[in-house]
Amino acid sequence: MSLPNFTRPYHHPGCKMIYVGLFLTIILFFSSFKQNQAQTDISGSWEGTLDLGFQKLPLLFHFNRESGDWQGKMDSPSQGAQGIEVSKLLFDGMMLLLEIDALNVSFEGLLQEGVFQGQFTQGGFKLPLNLSRSSGESVKSMTSDRPQEPKPPFPYESMEVTFLSGPEKTALKGTITKPSGSGPFPAVVLVNGSGPQDRNGELLGHKPFWVMADFLTRRGIVVFRYDERGVGKSEGSFQGTTSRGFAEDARAALERLPYYEFVDNTRIGLIGHSEGGLIAWILAAEQHTLPAYVLALAPPVVPIANLMERQTEDAIRATGAPEELVQSQKVFNRNLYQAIATADDSTAAAKSLEQVLRHHGENAGLSGTPLQEQIKEQLAGYRQLLDPWFFHFIRMDPRILIQQAQVPIWAGFGAKDVQVNALENHTALEKILGNNPLHTVITYPDLNHLFQTAQTGAVSEYADITETFNESVLHDMAEWILERN
Repeated sequence: MSLPNFTRPYHHPGCKMIYVGLFLTIILFFSSFKQNQAQTDISGSWEGTLDLGFQKLPLLFHFNRESGDWQGKMDSPSQGAQGIEVSKLLFDGMMLLLEIDALNVSFEGLLQEGVFQGQFTQGGFKLPLNLSRSSGESVKSMTSDRPQEPKPPFPYESMEVTFLSGPEKTALKGTITKPSGSGPFPAVVLVNGSGPQDRNGELLGHKPFWVMADFLTRRGIVVFRYDERGVGKSEGSFQGTTSRGFAEDARAALERLPYYEFVDNTRIGLIGHSEGGLIAWILAAEQHTLPAYVLALAPPVVPIANLMERQTEDAIRATGAPEELVQSQKVFNRNLYQAIATADDSTAAAKSLEQVLRHHGENAGLSGTPLQEQIKEQLAGYRQLLDPWFFHFIRMDPRILIQQAQVPIWAGFGAKDVQVNALENHTALEKILGNNPLHTVITYPDLNHLFQTAQTGAVSEYADITETFNESVLHDMAEWILERN
């Protein structure tokens, strides 16, 4: 998660989404006022809005005092970020300063007439931000209307399952939903996109994998969904795991299904969304007995570095940003991604990244100490680009995997997707698959990356849309699965 900072790369996250900015870091700059802290009680919720000109970003802070020390959490409702721990919170009666570790943002505000009037900073990007008292209900109001969320009674059975993955035997937890009857039924494993995801794929108050599991199970399909490693009830560490590691987890889930008598062992497939689609390509390319077929929702097809460059262009343009900003950010991100993608290892990647940032600063007229300070700040903000997951991800070319696949493929794209461009990836996939009748590729008009009916497809719309997952897409997937023999 991150706040918009258009000097930072936008990449597919919710593949593990790092949206246009969402690296929330708050660096503390504390100046002392000789005021009594007890004079003002700031306990409760405070809200404000960052005005980017072409996009407005609401922020919500929650403060409380324990054992004499102030503590806090932060929400970014429109980006689905809730309960972000404030690592330091200092208030002296007038001045408020706060910090969130491992991020790169600061806020310093002066309390005047009940409002903190101050400045929000992310790296070298600064904006005014005023915080006013709030009821704290803004997150709830944005995520409470979810009419597709399944409600009991359910005409199927749900089973809690533990399975082991990898040589370290990591215990992962999930849920299998079984249709009424003895079967045997076709079955699918659901694989999430980027970022730590629970078995429901919960995001912005939506639970798309629960909606999907409910729909498919009601139509006679066994569905297995699970918490990713280090998430929910699953053990292990999410941090540092690459797409290959997540593919191992998905394979372990697939290989658990044949043990159930109600599962048709010849009709076990996989449904992957976004990076989950990339994992579908990985497993299909291995040419094992499982999966027998794959369904890929908004999957990357073109080389990841190319996909992310296009993502920058589409995502920022969808906010209504000036075209000059769109193009400059596109070029800057291209340079960042290529610096990582062409490096031999993470050490070389760090050096290449620093060179890109130095060149960028020099072109902006910086030199000496100001240039060094900017490079230092930016390197701190871009450290996730050197994460093992990203270093592996950015170098992948899905086309190679798809060419090796020997199973039926169904793929769906949303025409308004600004994270995985539908036209570019649909066209590339059809070129690889040819006219083989075993395969189906569909682009749905008016749907975004989450397969919601959208106006622009912008990430900022996700929370406001009440639809969790378009039912026409669910129907098409169910029919295709049931036709597999």
